[in-house]
This record gives sequence, C-alpha cells and structure tokens, in this order.
Amino acid sequence: MHDDNPPGIFRGWLVLAGLFITMAVTSGLGFYAQGVVLDALVVEQGFSVSVAGAGTGIFFATSGIAGYFAGGLLSKFDARLVMTIGSLIGATGLALLGQVRNETQMVIVMIIFGIGFALTSLVPGSTIVTRWFVRKRSVALSIASSGLSLGGIAITPVIATIIDADSLVYWAPRLAVAFLVGMLPAVWFLIHPAPEPLGLRPDGDPPLTPGAPPPATQGIDFKQAVRSRYFVLISVTFIIVMAAQVGAIQHTFKMTKDRIDIETARTTLMVLSGTSVVARIVGGLVALKVSVTRLTAFLMGVQSLGIAILAVSDTTFMVLLGAVILGTSMGNLLMFHPLLLADAFGIKDYARIYGMGSLLMIIGVGTGPFLVGFLRDVSSYRTAFGVLTLLALAGLVFLAAAGKPPSDQTATTKVDLDIEIRKNVEPSNKASRTLTPPHRIEQPSTPPNRRVAVIDRGSAMSDDTFEVPESVVKKIPLKSPE
Repeated sequence: MHDDNPPGIFRGWLVLAGLFITMAVTSGLGFYAQGVVLDALVVEQGFSVSVAGAGTGIFFATSGIAGYFAGGLLSKFDARLVMTIGSLIGATGLALLGQVRNETQMVIVMIIFGIGFALTSLVPGSTIVTRWFVRKRSVALSIASSGLSLGGIAITPVIATIIDADSLVYWAPRLAVAFLVGMLPAVWFLIHPAPEPLGLRPDGDPPLTPGAPPPATQGIDFKQAVRSRYFVLISVTFIIVMAAQVGAIQHTFKMTKDRIDIETARTTLMVLSGTSVVARIVGGLVALKVSVTRLTAFLMGVQSLGIAILAVSDTTFMVLLGAVILGTSMGNLLMFHPLLLADAFGIKDYARIYGMGSLLMIIGVGTGPFLVGFLRDVSSYRTAFGVLTLLALAGLVFLAAAGKPPSDQTATTKVDLDIEIRKNVEPSNKASRTLTPPHRIEQPSTPPNRRVAVIDRGSAMSDDTFEVPESVVKKIPLKSPE
C-alpha cells in the first residue's frame, strides 16, 4: 500500500479531473456527435432519417448492453484497463464510420462504437466517483459529468463544422486518433480506481492506519437490489425520461438546420451543452440540501417544457429558448440516475447495479431517436417533438410510484462512514482506557433511566474505546444504578 497523493491535494480531485476529460472526449466524439453523424449519413450516403436514427438507436442500445457487462468487469479488473480497452474499441468504431455504405455496415459499426462508448463513459466514470466520494458525491459527480456537456460545447460544434465543410469519410479516421489522444493520458496519469489501495479514504478523510484492513464495503447485493420495486420503477422512469431527452437532443441539430440554418443549429448545440454545464454544477450543490427525488421530479417537468417549446419553434429566439430550458434538465437528469441508485443501494455491488440500470435506461435512449425519425418521416418534427413532450410528462407517474428506497437497505451512510474512518485512523502510543473500568460497572435488573453525557468523538480508537488522560479518568465519578 502506498500514497502518491501530492501534499495538500486530495487525490480524488485529480481523479475527477481525469474523469472530466474522458467524459468530455466520449460525449463530444460520441454522445452529442451522434446527431452530426446522423445528418452526415443522410446527406452523404442517402439514408432516410428514420434509418439513420435507427443507427443512432443501435449505438445507444449497444452501449447499454455493454454497460451492464462493464459493471461486472469493473468489479473484477482495474478500471483503467477497462477504459483503455474501451478507448481502442471506440476509436476503431469511430474510424469505421467513414466507411459505412449500407444499413448492414452501419449496424456493425454502431455496435463496435457503442461498446467502446460504454467502457469509457458513464458506467466506469460514476463507479469511480462513488468509490472516491460519499458525503460530497453529488458535487463530485456533477463536476465529472460536466465534462459530458463540455464535450458538446467545445468538440461537437467543431466536428459539425469540419464534416459539413468536407465529409465524414475524410474526417472519421482522424477523429479516431483524436479520441485516443484525449482518452489514454487522462486514464493512466490522472485516474485511479479507488482510494483504499493508496491508503486513502473517500472525501479526503483521515487515512487508514498502515497495515490496517479497509472497512467492509456496505450496501445491498445485486440480486436483492434489482428485484426491488424501487429499482424497477426508477428504471421505467428513466427509460421514459431518456427516450424523450435523447430523442430531442439527437434530432435538434437536424431539425434546426432544416427549419432555419446550419449556423443556428451549431449554436443550438452549444447552448444545450453550455446550459447543461452550469445546471450540473448548480444541481450537484442543490442536491446536498434537497432530496434528489424531488429535484428529479422538478427537472422532468422542466424537460417537458423545453421539448414542447422546441416542437413549435420556427425562429432563432424560440429555438435557443427551448435549448436553454432543455439543457437545464438534461445534464442533471442523467447525473441523478446514478445518484439515486448509489443512495438507495450503497457501493457494495454498485457497478453491477448501475450497469443493469444503464442497460434498461438504454431501451429509452435507443428508442427515442428512432421514434423521432419515424414520426418525422411520416408526419413532421412538430408531431415527433409533441409525442416526446407527452413521454417526458408520463415519467413523473412512475417516479411517484417508485416511492422511497427499500427500507431494509444496508447502504453506507454518512454516520457509518464516519465510524469506520475513526476506527481506522492512526492511534497514539498511549494505552486505551474506558471511561469506567468494566469490572466496576453494576448491571441493573431493569433498564434504568439515565442521563447520557455527550462527549466529543475526537480521535476514536478501535474496539469503541477513547484516549483519556489518567488525570481526567480520576476526576470522573463512577455511576451507580438509580
């Protein structure tokens, strides 16, 4: 066990910096870029909007399935190894996008790209965050996941510009190289899977005693968690929420380009992502004080309003207004999903539980773009976005039905963590003393009413004992049964 934590800097913040970068790369070249890829496949290869939308849906569906298996891999292997393999697979899929000429090739390439995305983005990222942070988890996850929005701000508009000026055929392999250059240094120089192997504790709390075993990881096991009513209904909620959200996001670029112009379309993507960055940070701070469930319900209502405005927008002002409102919700809702699961079920089997939740959520993520593309081809974007608005509102019903997390949960709480930490901080060289010698405590036949003195916990020792100087011990009167 060693500590490579720089003096004065909690190693977890460097881990967050690494995750911020990797999420920016995966979103900018993967998640948000799907809308640009969709348009390129329509323009360059002559695919219909519904077929290209189905390709986007396959990308997300594959990432959900692969995300489930990623959870198992993260429980067995170093997260950096998993993310490295994912980076290589993702770069391969990205390079091959330029070679897509028919529907079969599109399906194969989107499957490859989706696997790479799953092994590098939210599942490993949120898993690592939950290991490094407990009390500060909402803020930490908001910082890391803000990289998703930064990718949409800084990377995707550039991709849209260069592909529109040239072609996906030319730029796809070059973007694959950029993907690797952005991912691998952050993975291996900034990210570390967990604090305990470094002798550290979550949230920057006092380090473990050298040689002391780390406290047992607490939480609900995988089978119990996924069979609970709460997990099932939360999963249904996010299937619906993400169908509406991703369907809107992936088609906003093309819808705006068709209705107004490409410059407005690029600006809209930047506004969506920029608003999401600010909203994520604010949401993470608010989640420290307000129930995540209540925030989720509120933002689901906000999301439905943003989609409704986009449905009827035919001016630059209205499109940007809809983008601001939708952006306020979209980042936080994606972030609150892992927070809800971590708070409900603990970190014992978190990687597998979130992997399963991500898999189910991807049903909506994959369906949304296809549904919008189909409705656009048979009717209009106005009709398609109207349907998404109704879907976004329907999710509120299932969130309300989910209620509270399982009452028998054993997930780690702030108090649990505090106790475990204090049991493992370095002891002094003085002998431990109990406040009252055990052999002098009289045991009453019936439980008496006692006044309990509250003592500052200070530096807690093992076996529920405290360091107390001899002089203080002599001054403490012994209690007898009242």
